[in-house]
Amino acid sequence: MRIVAEQDGLCIRQMEATPADFKQILCWMTDPETMRFWEGMTELYDLARVEAEYRAHANEHTTPCIVELDGRAIGYMQFAPIDTASDYEMPQAQWQRIVRPEETVYGIDLYIGEVSFRDRGIGTRMLRLLASALFVAYRADVLLIDPKAHNARAIACYRKCGFRDVCVVPAREKQDGIWHDSRIMALRAGDSGQSLG
Repeated sequence: MRIVAEQDGLCIRQMEATPADFKQILCWMTDPETMRFWEGMTELYDLARVEAEYRAHANEHTTPCIVELDGRAIGYMQFAPIDTASDYEMPQAQWQRIVRPEETVYGIDLYIGEVSFRDRGIGTRMLRLLASALFVAYRADVLLIDPKAHNARAIACYRKCGFRDVCVVPAREKQDGIWHDSRIMALRAGDSGQSLG
């Protein structure tokens, strides 16, 4: 088991190609409260799809992770290197405003799969812990995250962690037959106003 980061009972570990991890993800990906903000209510998951998406991550250079609190799996995070503005469908001018040439950029996604652990500040802890690891161990200069513009809970969490609004990309992500805007947010290593780790 490869630990990405851990602190005070919170552990972010790389997801493994095991039946236990696949079943855990399937449990969350069939929960309407998770899917409402993640993939959408009309997306249907089974173990074969979970496993196929896990294996596809390697080709996309994405690192999928299980988040545990005191040994219990509670959520999911993933991160991947981002090379160009087109990865987030951002205008080039916005990209150049936040990313300098030769800088290392990572994109992050996350959710808390266990409903009883939401609205307790755990998402903030998860994001701060991963951000700290990416800045230190992965030498990231900038982190990007792209919540749907209507996901007020996620946006509030990200702002609490120091992420700042960059731009809104209209009609970027289709969910349940409806196109949604994405709010692109960024956090730079050493930014003032947040405490990471």
